[in-house]
Amino acid sequence: MFFDTWGHVVGEYAVPTTTDYRNTSGYPEAKHSRNLAVVEPQINVDTGSPIINLRVPVLQDGNFIGSAGASITLNVLSQFLASHRASVNSATIIANPSDGNVIAASDRQKSVRAVDGRLQVARLDNIDDANAREAYRLQRQDKQDKFLFRSPGDGQEWSASFTRFPVNFGHHWEAVVLTPTDDFIGELKRTNRQIVTIIVALSAAELLLIYFVSRRLSRPIEGVSQELKSVEASAFDQPTISPSNVREIAQLQSAAALLRSSLQSFCSFAPVEVVRGLIKTGIPLHLGVERRDMTILFADLENFSTHAEQSTPDALLEQMPVYFEQVTRAISDEQGAVDKFIGDGIMAFWGAPVAIPDHVLRGCAGALRAVRRMEGVNEEWRRAGRPTLRIRIGLNCADVLVGNIGSSERFSYTAIGDGVNVAARLKGTNKTFGTSICISDSVFNAVASQVVARPLRRVQVKGRRQEFMIYELMGLANTADPELEARTADAKLAGMT
Repeated sequence: MFFDTWGHVVGEYAVPTTTDYRNTSGYPEAKHSRNLAVVEPQINVDTGSPIINLRVPVLQDGNFIGSAGASITLNVLSQFLASHRASVNSATIIANPSDGNVIAASDRQKSVRAVDGRLQVARLDNIDDANAREAYRLQRQDKQDKFLFRSPGDGQEWSASFTRFPVNFGHHWEAVVLTPTDDFIGELKRTNRQIVTIIVALSAAELLLIYFVSRRLSRPIEGVSQELKSVEASAFDQPTISPSNVREIAQLQSAAALLRSSLQSFCSFAPVEVVRGLIKTGIPLHLGVERRDMTILFADLENFSTHAEQSTPDALLEQMPVYFEQVTRAISDEQGAVDKFIGDGIMAFWGAPVAIPDHVLRGCAGALRAVRRMEGVNEEWRRAGRPTLRIRIGLNCADVLVGNIGSSERFSYTAIGDGVNVAARLKGTNKTFGTSICISDSVFNAVASQVVARPLRRVQVKGRRQEFMIYELMGLANTADPELEARTADAKLAGMT
C-alpha cells in the first residue's frame, strides 16, 4: 500500500514475491543497533523514485525477532524544499557530504539520473545542475562553506552555503543553498543603474548648459581681449563687438571701447610709435631726452599766406585736409613719425622712437612720395578749375636730442637741436631755387649711391656760420616705383645717379 499521508491510501498492489527482507537495506542495521535504522537513499524498484528505507527492530524478551520497515519517497521533502526557497531562483539540495549523494532537491527531477537506461541517485559532482556542480567543486577545493562564485553558464554571480545537519540527527547530511545574488540585490542594481543613467543624463544636460552659458559669457570677454590686443598693437580698426547682456561684462566692453577711442585720439596728437611703445612697456611718460642720429623733415606750402587770403574759408577747409592726409600717409608709409602740424607746416622724423637703420633713405622716399602724391592731387584740382598747392620740403640728418620736452604738467615727444633747425631752413631754401625737395650734404653723403640728386650750391642758412652744400632730391636710383623714380628730364639735369 502507498500513502501520501498516514491513513490516506493513494495506491496499492499485491504480487507474489520471493524477496528475503532480511537481506534488504536497513534490516541488518536495525538488528545490529536494536534502534531505528535510516539508510541512504536508493531507487525504489516499484516507483522509480528515490526513497529512504526505515527499519524499526522488533524485540521479544530482549531478543531480536524481526523488524518493521517503511519506504518513504523523497517527493514530499523535495516539495517542501521547493516551496521554501530562499529566493525565487534559488535551489536547495540535501546531500551526504561523505559520498556526495543527493538526498533531496527543490527540483526533484534533478535528484536522479539515468545511467545505461537505469535510474540512479544523483551525486553533487554529476547532478544535472551546473551551478551545483561548480559550487561542490569549489567547496571541496577551498574548504569553505560560504562563498560567492560565477555561474559557468552565464557568468552571473551566485552565493553558496553548505550547512551540516545537527549531530543528534544521526546522519551527516548537509543542506546546500544556491542563490543568485541578483534575487536579493538585483532590484537595487537596477535602481542604481537607473540612478546612474539619470545622473549621467543630468550631468550631460548640465555640462551642455554650462558650456552654452560659459560661451555666452566668454565670447564677449574674448572680444574685449581681442580689442585690448588690437589696442596694444595700435590697430584701431577692430570691429565693434555687440554689447553683452551681463552688466559687468558690458561695463568692461564699454571701458575697453573708451580706452581704444582715447588711444586712437591720442595717436592723432602724438607719434604712433610713441603711443605703441608706451602701451607695450607700461612705463609712464616722463621728461627727458636722448641723443640719436635721425632724419628730420619739414614741409609747408609755397605762398600759403597769399593762397589763404584769396580763398574762402570753406574752400581752404576742403583743400588743407587733403594736403595733410597725402603728406602724413607718405611719411607713415616709410615708417616715419609725424611730430606736429604748425599752420600749413609739418614736422616729421625717422629714427625715433624706434631706431631705423635706413632712416636716411626712408626719409628721402617719404619726401618723394609726398611731392608726387601732391602733384597728382594738383592735377585733379587743375582739371576741376581749383587752385593748386605746391609743397616744399627740407630734409636733413644729424645727431639731435629727442624725447619728452615741456613742463611737468604738459610735454610732447619731439626733436630739438641744430640738425632740426637746418631741416627747417632747407624747406625755405626751395623758394630760392624753385625746387620742391632740398636735402643737406649729410643726407646726400649717407645715400649718394641710392638717390638721384642735383647739386645746387653751398649755402649758409640763417642762424649758422658754417656753409654746406645742398642738393635737390629728384628720385631714387634703380627703382621701378613710379612715386620714387626720377623723371627722365630731371635725371639728365642732375647729371648723376
